[in-house]
Amino acid sequence: MTPRCFLAAGLLCCLAALPAAAQTGSPPLPPEIAARKTLTIALFAAFPPMAYKVPETNTLTGVDVDLATDIARRLGLGLAWQDTSYESAVNSLATGRVDLAFSMLDAPEAADRLDYLPYLTTGMQPYTLSSHAPIATPLDLCGLKVSANRRNRFDAAMRRWSTEHCLPAGRPAIEVQEADGTPAARLQLRQGRVDATVQSSESVPYTMSQEPGVYAMIGAPLTEQLIVISFPKSATVLRQAVTQALQAAVADGSYATALAKFGLERNSAAALIQAR
Repeated sequence: MTPRCFLAAGLLCCLAALPAAAQTGSPPLPPEIAARKTLTIALFAAFPPMAYKVPETNTLTGVDVDLATDIARRLGLGLAWQDTSYESAVNSLATGRVDLAFSMLDAPEAADRLDYLPYLTTGMQPYTLSSHAPIATPLDLCGLKVSANRRNRFDAAMRRWSTEHCLPAGRPAIEVQEADGTPAARLQLRQGRVDATVQSSESVPYTMSQEPGVYAMIGAPLTEQLIVISFPKSATVLRQAVTQALQAAVADGSYATALAKFGLERNSAAALIQAR
């Protein structure tokens, strides 16, 4: 049986074929989830390469889709996807409309309502045009113009990085150009209005794959943060089951395969997952 996907009232629902049974030795599940045999998962279906729809087929794909499908298989469950916004995902978790959510951040402001399972690393990755004069290291950004998305506060983060790194090194500050979103920041780079731009590290490989040879990364991400699977505070049993399934995926290589498929080897959190 192949997955069935449909759109209804703005909600993307994809019901994966149900496995015949959980794998031998799989962890216990909450009774209500075991009874319905389905995990309801919030994700962001316009966030490549984490989750997005292939234009030609409208098929949902991405590293979150692959990892969630693998986890559900190990738990003997089917999947129901809920396409939502980041803010709505927090409320959906807190009110029990979804069981868990992918591609969240370990934000302290929601920690009183949610529990987190880190599964990827992220950070503010600088890059430039391949045709631009080489920028060898992030420190070489000092004194240059860099565009940054103000919606996710990368503009403020760039100014902090400049203060903490450029000035102590005796270099001029970075001239941060604010942009209303990541595409707008990238457009400033394409138009030659800035020397470089920054973007979430997990999304840069996809951007580069869409325009081969156009961009060049500049060193490693400037900041470090964790991408997490989020659960309601009350979902201790489910969180433990998902943790064990994810650990099994790391152990047998399925986790690494899913990341490599989308160019996210540098974002691996395998050691952190296994240490939980």
